Amino acid sequence: LKNLEVLELGGCCNVTNTGLLLIAWGLYKLKRLNLRSCWHVSDQGIGHLAGLNAEAARGNLSLEYLGLQDCQRLTDEALKHASVGLAELKSINLSFCVSISDSGLKHLAKMMSLRELNLRSCDNISDIGMAYLAEGGSRITSLDVSFCDKISDQALVHVSQGLFNLRSLSLNACQISDEGLCRIARTLHDLETLNVGQCNCITDKGLTIIADSLKNLRCIDLYGCTRITTLSLERIMKLPQLSTLNLGLWHIR
Repeated sequence: LKNLEVLELGGCCNVTNTGLLLIAWGLYKLKRLNLRSCWHVSDQGIGHLAGLNAEAARGNLSLEYLGLQDCQRLTDEALKHASVGLAELKSINLSFCVSISDSGLKHLAKMMSLRELNLRSCDNISDIGMAYLAEGGSRITSLDVSFCDKISDQALVHVSQGLFNLRSLSLNACQISDEGLCRIARTLHDLETLNVGQCNCITDKGLTIIADSLKNLRCIDLYGCTRITTLSLERIMKLPQLSTLNLGLWHIR
C-alpha cells in the first residue's frame, strides 16, 4: 500500500491518533484522506499527518485534500499543525468542527496552496475570522460558511477587501442582508456560485445589485428567500451564464 494516494475512512469511528501515526509512517504518497466523523481523532493526530513527529513518521506531506467533517475533538491547534506541515493542501473540510474558532483561521490564511475551505456549521466562526482570512492573504477560491450564525454583513466587508479570487461563496442561513450583498457585488466580479438560501433579510434591492454586477454567475441558491419578488428575479434570469437557480419555498408576490 505504500503507493496509495486516496484513503476514505469516513464514518470509521474507531480510528484514533495511533491510526493516523501509522498512516503518516507508511502512506507518505497519500494525496486525499477523508476522516469524516472519526471522533477519536484530535490535534495530535493532525500533527502526525503534518510530520511534526518526524522521528516516528515522516508525515503525509503530499496531502492535497483533508476531510475532517464532524471531527469534534479538533481545535485551532490542529490548524496550526496543518499550516506548518501540509504545504501542498488545496482543500480542507472542517464542517461541524465546533471547537474551531476565528483564531484558527489565522493559520489557514498562511497556506498559499489552499483553495477550498468548508466551515459549514462551525458555530464559533464569526466576522473576525473572515478578517483574518482576508488580511492574511488567503488565495481561496471556494468558501462555505453556511449555518455559521455569527457571520454577518461585516464578514462580507472583509471578504470583499481581501478574498479577490473567490469563485464560490456559500452563506446559507447567515445573518446577512442587502448591504452585505452590495459589498461583494462591487469586488467579486469572478464569482460563479452564490448560495444565500434561508437569508431572510435579502430583498429585491440586494438581488438586483447582484444581477447587475456579477455577470459570471452560473449558480445561485435563493431557497427560502421569501422577501424577493419577480422584480429582481427577472433580472437574475437574464444573467448570461446562469445554469442553476434554486427558488424552493418561494411564492409569487
